[in-house]
Amino acid sequence: MRISVVGAGIWGLASAYACTLRGDEVTVFEAGTIGCGASGGIVGALAPLVPDQWNPKKQFQFDSLHSAANFWAEVDKTSGQRSGYGRIGRVQPLQRERAKELAVARAEESRTLWQGKYQWTLQPRPDLIAPETAPLGVIHDTLSARIFPAQAARSLAKACVARGVSILEHHPVESISSGGISGAFGRVNSDAVILSAGYEGFRMMAPYVPLHENTGVKGQAALLDADLAGQPQVYAGGVYVIPHANGTVAIGSTSETSWDYPEPDEKLDAVIAQARAIVPALAGAPVLQRWAGIRPKARRRDPMVGKLPELDHVFTVSGAFKIGFGLAHSLGEVMARMIRDEPYSIPESFTVEWHMAGG
Repeated sequence: MRISVVGAGIWGLASAYACTLRGDEVTVFEAGTIGCGASGGIVGALAPLVPDQWNPKKQFQFDSLHSAANFWAEVDKTSGQRSGYGRIGRVQPLQRERAKELAVARAEESRTLWQGKYQWTLQPRPDLIAPETAPLGVIHDTLSARIFPAQAARSLAKACVARGVSILEHHPVESISSGGISGAFGRVNSDAVILSAGYEGFRMMAPYVPLHENTGVKGQAALLDADLAGQPQVYAGGVYVIPHANGTVAIGSTSETSWDYPEPDEKLDAVIAQARAIVPALAGAPVLQRWAGIRPKARRRDPMVGKLPELDHVFTVSGAFKIGFGLAHSLGEVMARMIRDEPYSIPESFTVEWHMAGG
């Protein structure tokens, strides 16, 4: 099959990779450069939903997080580059008795729901975390992992090229239609089109999928010069602290549904200060990078995956918001199956129909 993928972010690249493994002729059209949007970030928390009130969405995410290690090992081997993937676990401070009670119940449920492969346990506060942040100890889970998004996007892109994918940077797609795409390069006909162009991709699908105005959520993050190798990621008060393998620590991020410009601003200062209060070892760490990106959001946090109505052979995998890297390889495989009309399984809330109906 001849496949056109619109967007060289993590979901477009994952779809291209899954298709080329099946022998498809794949071309990726990218308006800017590889991972230039939200996929070029620095935080990369691959963290599970809580192990209770189990549903298809939580199961899909669990399966994806479980299989991520093998996927990224294969990609990095093929590309010869590092994605920054590592299953380092996560700690979450406990500050209230009610939160501790819930954590105890979830620890019990995790033994079954996580199939004995990973643990969700209560532990004493580690020295990494400030005493006032975790007066009742912490939740520690061994399923969480981290990745360095910008590095991962480059590794996956190189792996795609090694497998025969053509990636055309600075080739913006202006419109989509049945079986094809159009831009300054002319019209390209394909057996299937996969649209994964970040929040701007919603503009192209707007005539077919009425959504809402706020399809982009601004996120701001910072990269600090601090080596916390061997430490788990920390999630507290809505802030992630991610120790990367290269001797840096990422912190973030904001979730701004209203924003005037996509660059970092003063809102990031509060996130940096909060992270330093949570992890005292970061107090004097220099800031190496301030980053901001606009993350795609269709409805709530759920992706939007499926065939676009009124168009033949045009599909979308969009709206990742915060969970894009954790689900990328799994949804890439879904897209490879979907365009062939082969069996696949995704939660109902991931479907185009669910989003169109308003959830």
